[in-house]
Amino acid sequence: MQLGWVNFSKEDRQKALDVINLLSEQGAVDELGIGTVRDAFANCFFPGTSTVQTRAKYFFIVPYILKDAVDGRYGKDIDKILKEIDADEKDCAKRLLNSDSKVEGVIGSRVLPKGWVSRRPSDIYWNGIKRYRIFCYKDLSIREYISPAVKIENQKFAIKSAKYTYDEEENNDDVDAGDIDSIKFWSLPSYGNDWRDNLTIDLTKEESEYLNKQIQKETRGSLLEYILKNKIILDEYDSFESLRYALSDKVDRKTSDMMKLACDFNNLIYMARVRYNLMLSEGENKEALSEWERLRNDIKYKAQVNLDEVFFKLKLINIRTKKFLCDIQSAFMNEDIDLADEIIRKRELHLKGSARAKLMRTKEFDHSKWVGGKELDYRFFNARRIINDIYNWR
Repeated sequence: MQLGWVNFSKEDRQKALDVINLLSEQGAVDELGIGTVRDAFANCFFPGTSTVQTRAKYFFIVPYILKDAVDGRYGKDIDKILKEIDADEKDCAKRLLNSDSKVEGVIGSRVLPKGWVSRRPSDIYWNGIKRYRIFCYKDLSIREYISPAVKIENQKFAIKSAKYTYDEEENNDDVDAGDIDSIKFWSLPSYGNDWRDNLTIDLTKEESEYLNKQIQKETRGSLLEYILKNKIILDEYDSFESLRYALSDKVDRKTSDMMKLACDFNNLIYMARVRYNLMLSEGENKEALSEWERLRNDIKYKAQVNLDEVFFKLKLINIRTKKFLCDIQSAFMNEDIDLADEIIRKRELHLKGSARAKLMRTKEFDHSKWVGGKELDYRFFNARRIINDIYNWR
């Protein structure tokens, strides 16, 4: 059976909000507009992760809540069901904090018990849940899932409650019933109706084994799959670059080449970010000054990244971003720092306009603080947290 329906306005609004949320994610600060390249690398290495995912347990809490929400307990009205899902997610957060008030990674911990988050766990984890095929229909939003799921549950209930005879018409109904039974929204390990009781942030053994297996199956060829398959302990590495050096001769050639390319790209971007902070602080930021002193003798070397290869392998088409990267690379290669600074200034001005560009308002900012990102980690630290949870089940 194929599913399809149209729902424009609210879905379009949610998609727009998702884009806005991505721009405000922790770790996603992007003063120079290179986020598309950074995220493409991250999706290559650690698919299904995001910078706002906190703990692996949410890959189960969210499905459990969403699966329960369509069983009829909240009625048929989609907006009411969504409100109940939100309330249920908040209730689970309270339960997690009640089990351990010092536990890390509980979404909403900073505002509970009185407040709640604007971006729910289901919003944060939905793409990852679909990517790992915990939810089986990758093109559906949560709202799009609720509508048919409620109808299907109602139909199943009606079929089970009906008394059948064996005439031709009712035999046809049996075929329809089989068709309905074949629709499977979720791929989950078995769990009890009392899953909320004594809820903790730790995975159970069954959840850990399932998530490990599911991620490996659905991300074949990725760095994430290799790490889980070979039980790599990520706590032994303090950066993506250190992981790259440790695994470069162990992973397959394609992954090794991509990791090197990502590290080369990071070298170029980090120099630009240091220069950005020097300009923003009018040369007063001590950290930026120290970092530039460290980098300045290796400018040509650190600017050597094959940008054509970056855009080709990541299948990116963004002419203006590529031009900026090529221009800043050329300036560094020629050791023309004044030109590099001007290119950075124009880039921010183009991205934000004169009213929002920070480099047009340098006096307004604390010159002792670093602004924007530093080294690109490609979600290494976020993935490490999820992987550690898979390893450390209880």
